[in-house]
Amino acid sequence: MDATHAPMSILIVEDNALQRRQLEAQLQPLGHRVVSATNGQEALDLLAAAPPDLVIMDVVMPSMDGFKACEAIKADPATAAIPVIVLTALSRDAKDRSYAVGADDFLRKPASTLLLQVRVQTHLRIRELARTLEAPPPARPRVLVVSGSPLIRAQVENHFGKDQATFYEAQGESQARAQIIAHRPDVLVLDTELLDGSAQTLAGAVHQAEELGGLPILLLHTPGELEVWSKFRDVLADAVEKPLVAPETRRRIALMAHLAHLKKLARPA
Repeated sequence: MDATHAPMSILIVEDNALQRRQLEAQLQPLGHRVVSATNGQEALDLLAAAPPDLVIMDVVMPSMDGFKACEAIKADPATAAIPVIVLTALSRDAKDRSYAVGADDFLRKPASTLLLQVRVQTHLRIRELARTLEAPPPARPRVLVVSGSPLIRAQVENHFGKDQATFYEAQGESQARAQIIAHRPDVLVLDTELLDGSAQTLAGAVHQAEELGGLPILLLHTPGELEVWSKFRDVLADAVEKPLVAPETRRRIALMAHLAHLKKLARPA
């Protein structure tokens, strides 16, 4: 994924000092300015004084928890457009509750450094583009699904909705390259398991191809596999763990389609 053009500001809302420092260390390589708050109310005060470009929100905190703080951010027209990523160790219904109060994304603690970095960069890129370009994603994005598994290809299409996008398929690297040339997809959904070639080689080639305009890549990976992709922070736009779950697949592809559409609008005529 292409980095944002200039450093932006990130607010970390976390009451645990050790976890705050860990998050700061994970974000430091991105080069953005990071400020912190220890609870929801302190976060709202900071937002009122100097709105950041993105918020990473813990849930369990004193004074005001993350759910209430996120709800307040999204209810205020002055801050509603600021993306909020909820980061919590809570299980059960924490993800559903986060999205219900308006969160833009959700990660579980401890977050993979690579996943945290690519999600932050994607939301910041969308935030940067949306400041001057206000448009919905295209009605039918072109999505190329590259996987050696017929089941994975079918799941991606069914989870997102076959009537919501124009889908193309490839089983391996060589077929994917041909499909990219023929159809110029808006989003590349790339499984790490291919019938031929290497997913990493394909991702690197797509990233380096200027004519593709920074084609957003959503990586599908198995548990524990993401760390071997650590050097691909600037290549990937997002990643999701298998087995795939329909609501998460939909959300991730929709985010990629939105990013792709904004990039198209931002290109010089």
